[in-house]
Amino acid sequence: MQASQNWRWVVNPDDMQLRILLDHQQQHICPYKTSRLVPLGPLNASFSVADAEAFELFSEALASSAALTSEVIVAATLNYLIMSHFGRPQMPQSWYFQQQEAAIQYPLQLGSLVELNSGLASATFVLINHSDDVSECMLLDASMALSEIKTLHQFDVIKVLNNRLQPSAAMGSLSADSVLLRLA
Repeated sequence: MQASQNWRWVVNPDDMQLRILLDHQQQHICPYKTSRLVPLGPLNASFSVADAEAFELFSEALASSAALTSEVIVAATLNYLIMSHFGRPQMPQSWYFQQQEAAIQYPLQLGSLVELNSGLASATFVLINHSDDVSECMLLDASMALSEIKTLHQFDVIKVLNNRLQPSAAMGSLSADSVLLRLA
């Protein structure tokens, strides 16, 4: 899928739900709670050239992984755009994850695949924002238990210290069946 000049950011004033209107009467409904987003008012704006370029760059970075389906790539990319435009800043929640003895030996950048291990589970994430100290990571697996009472769901975003990041292993478990695409 490629970004189109017809794509639009829309927030309906009746339900205040953020959507991306796509081609062919499809829409991507934002999976994030309003508390995770900056306050939004009514909105009806076209995708910008920068939005389209960001969509292409991020989806190309994810497409380099043969283990990801096109459905996962599209949904993750649209959710990346939502979070990069409308996501509220968050504090790191590194305490959920095991610290790594050695740093990852390859350069981390936007779209890099990594793993995080909570001690209960290990899951695959994609970097959606990265600095020398911390990274925002989006879950690509269906879910991940962080504790006995807290679970991340596919496409949830969490910020962690970089010393929690592990190299990504083979991701054969990522399939179209695990995707929670919100295309109508």
